[in-house]
Parts: sequence; C-alpha cells; structure tokens
Amino acid sequence: MQPSASSKVFAVVVAYLPDVAVLRALLDALLAQTAGVFVVDNTPAADRRVEALCAALPQPPLHLIRLGDNFGIARALNIGIDAALAAGATQVLLSDQDSLPAPDMVAALLAAMDDLQRAGRRVGAVGPTYTDRHTGITFPFQAHIPGRFFYGHRRPDAAHPTVEALTLITSGTLVPAAVLREVGPMREDFFIDYVDNEWNHRARAAGYLLFGVGAAAMFHRMGDQTLQIWIFGWRQTSAYSPVRVYYRIRNFVALCRQPIIPWDWKLRKCYYLLGFVYTQTVFGQQRLVALRMAARGLWDGLRGRMGPWRG
Repeated sequence: MQPSASSKVFAVVVAYLPDVAVLRALLDALLAQTAGVFVVDNTPAADRRVEALCAALPQPPLHLIRLGDNFGIARALNIGIDAALAAGATQVLLSDQDSLPAPDMVAALLAAMDDLQRAGRRVGAVGPTYTDRHTGITFPFQAHIPGRFFYGHRRPDAAHPTVEALTLITSGTLVPAAVLREVGPMREDFFIDYVDNEWNHRARAAGYLLFGVGAAAMFHRMGDQTLQIWIFGWRQTSAYSPVRVYYRIRNFVALCRQPIIPWDWKLRKCYYLLGFVYTQTVFGQQRLVALRMAARGLWDGLRGRMGPWRG
C-alpha cells in the first residue's frame, strides 16, 4: 500500500566529528526521500567540517543547527525534533550520522505505518531492518515470544512483514508528530546510549506499539570497530571505547530504576550486559580501562549521577 499523500516527513540527523564522506552519502539519501533534513551538529565550534559539507548542499531543504560543543545525542535530537515539528512535520525520521538508508526506506516505513494504523494498531514508531557495517550482521528485533518469560528475537518475513518490537534503535526510526508531542522529549541526562530504549519504554507505557519493518532496510555502524571474541567459538562483535562502556552500563542501571520498564526486560538485558562487559574487558584493546569504566558506570548509575562523563 502506498503511504498517505498528506505525509510530510522531516529527518533529524545528529552529527559529531563525522566521516564527511559517510555523512554526505546519508544526507543525499535522506534529501531524496524526505521533505527536509535538520542536521544538528554537536561538533566543537573550531571544527567546521559539517558546516562546510552542508554549505555544498541545497538549503533548504537542508537545515544546519550548530551547537558549538558536544551536548549529547539526546539534546541534539530534541532540538532537531522541535525544529521539524515547527516546520510542519507529520512524521519525524531520526538518524545517526553513520547510517545509510536504502533508497526506498522512508517510503517503506510510511507504507507500513499507514497499513498498521488502518488495521487499528496504535503506532508509536516504526523502524527498519538494519545491517551492521562492521560485522555484516543483520539484526532481528526484540520481541515477546509466546510461552517465554524473557523476550526473544524475531525477523519480519513474507507472512509477517512487520514485527511488534519491544525497542527500536534511534537511527531509522520514524515517529508520528502526535506521538512525539504526547510521549515527550528524549532524556537528555543520558547523554548517549539507551536514549532510544528509555524513550521506547516510555512510549509503550503510554499505550503505543513499536514495529520493525522488513521491507525497510538500512546499513548502520554499531560501535567503533570490529572485535574478535570467543563465545563457544570465535565470532565478531562491535568494539566500544571505554567511555562508551561507561555510558552503556550507567544508563542501563538508570533504566533499571524506572518502574515503567518491565522486570522481564531488565533481567534479560542484564544477561546481555554481562556479555557486553566480558567482550569489552577481555578482548578489547583497553581492557583494564574498560573494566574501570564499567565499574564507574555501575556506581554512577546506582547513585543517579547522570549527564556527560566528567573524567
């Protein structure tokens, strides 16, 4: 089914010291699929790479908002969302700087959203199927599996082109304007990591549903680079800097303190976080530093010390 002709999608892209070629490919793809793109630049003021890139693209539909410093992905998303809503967006597409949507990704997301809404589903957001640039892994969606206490993972297929998901990653997520206004902004004290999960759970607690869309595809970079790990055999995962290890542990602990988030999700995610700490502190390049940052993240999460890492 074709999306409604009344749809007016604006994209919000958060940038921070990006690879200019990767960001250019993303912006070209989004400009071809949306009514306009707001680039919110967290890059320090002295570095003008994003400004120079955007100056070479048509303005409008491209709009650059320079913040002059790194205020975190959550604040940047909120600023971009506010600008998109003020411009008359009916839906807002969120994106990291290192993603690459398929040429028809936005149309596929809109079509799926229309189909679901016409079927009476209360859609909070839809997101694409994404493949990690580093590992080549195409990720399934977190979903409830009948008969299981803990969540599992599902992939859309021909019989089920959409999957009701528990969470969606920020990049590629399409959200109706009315949902953004009702659920509220991203939580800025998280700074980075689990910003999407926190908002997803808030949306679900408000009665909205999230869906992964099989027909919508996107490439996305998870982590900083590829990491070889051993878990009953050698395999690949994504490597993260020690600071990112800190944020992931701290913000997960902060999530666990939220009563709206189901206990089965928290317990299942604890298992994943233990594996995450194992991979980063045993196989990462900065093992001891990552271990110290994981411990600091746990402590700060327990005592509610949020915001940017202060060193």
